[in-house]
Amino acid sequence: MKAPSLKSLRLDEEIKKLCLINPLMDFKIIKRTIDSLPMLGIREKEQWIKVLKKRRDEFVVETADAFNTTARDCVRDHIASWEKEYGTIPLQGIFDLLHETDYQIFDIAPEHVTPKAISEMLDGYLIGQPEYSRKLSLCFYLHLMRNKTNAIMPKANLLAFGPSGVGKTFGPQKLAELFGLKLGVINCNNLVQEGIHGPHLTDVFSEIYHECDEELGQVESAVILLDEFDKLFHGGEFNERVLNELLNILDDNNSVSFSTGPLTSERVSTRNMLFIFSGVFSGIETVVRKRMGTNAIGFGSAQKGIIQGDFHKYIKDSDFTTYFHRDELAGRILQYAHVNSLSEELMVDILMKSKDSPLNYYVNYFKERDIQLHLTDEGAKAIASYASKNHLGVRGLKSTIFKILDDEMFRLDANEIVIDRQFVEKKIA
Repeated sequence: MKAPSLKSLRLDEEIKKLCLINPLMDFKIIKRTIDSLPMLGIREKEQWIKVLKKRRDEFVVETADAFNTTARDCVRDHIASWEKEYGTIPLQGIFDLLHETDYQIFDIAPEHVTPKAISEMLDGYLIGQPEYSRKLSLCFYLHLMRNKTNAIMPKANLLAFGPSGVGKTFGPQKLAELFGLKLGVINCNNLVQEGIHGPHLTDVFSEIYHECDEELGQVESAVILLDEFDKLFHGGEFNERVLNELLNILDDNNSVSFSTGPLTSERVSTRNMLFIFSGVFSGIETVVRKRMGTNAIGFGSAQKGIIQGDFHKYIKDSDFTTYFHRDELAGRILQYAHVNSLSEELMVDILMKSKDSPLNYYVNYFKERDIQLHLTDEGAKAIASYASKNHLGVRGLKSTIFKILDDEMFRLDANEIVIDRQFVEKKIA
């Protein structure tokens, strides 16, 4: 029997996904469809995809009715039938099923939400960062549970450290998006204390308040990301005062007042907020060297590792206490995660495997004009090599792709575009 073509296999995967996200279809028809895939031709599969997409649109319309409990029950029954036949649905599959509906995952399939399941889903977006994915997922799960139950549970604020452009802010942004949480970002690079004109710590609460139609509950359950947090430890009286204000906000039993207008304000509890701190923290290496007595070149494996740039393997939580010069701040951060530098190989994986690959933006752009865009393995390696040599990070992948596709995006006169090594080298020579 002739082996199926790559296009046929891709169509099979698309049909299976569409079957999964069509809970209003009779499951017997779904099973018969999937079982018949080896016998169907390309044209028949493409026709089935059109039918399934139409049925999916009908399902989304039905779920817009908040009083339609029948559709909600069908979703639960569909999940049970699928798992009985094909095994456990990954958390990403549940989110795909609920996409564009008003259903919340905790109303439909709460048992699917676990720290491990969140991390496995995040790994599909945040490529090559297993430690960060694991720790961030646990912190998010605890945050979700603290806001879903009245039971007393641990609160785990997290600090992520590593070079720029490797996903420190992307991870929290993606999880907040998937779980429908409000994410507020504070740029610590230019903060000033309250009472002085300029950006303040509390501005983020005002922004979230107005974004969520003045619902205080969403402010109290928000995720707060303090980007470039290490900049607050460069000394100076203003930074000390900002840190004092932050310590009050981080107190588990405290509340914070923020402006809602020229003469109005609100106060919310910070008890159930999740705080994530990110930065390069380049000075932490000096702390580690000093603790381990490796300021001079030595011969041990630890000394060699630090000299070769593997110092993060030897970092202890207590090193950040030394770095902060504030024991009370270290006591409010329970998790520390190193975010790896991106090798060329990881950049290739981000382009080819990530669910949020920078390439997706351009695929969608050309798709609007029925132009097919393809990236070969060698083309991905060439893009990754260019971005790596120029120290561009993930953001650089986006700008590099834009650079090499500039003419094609302007002309829109091709039927198909294949980005291979020769194509890339011609554009960025």
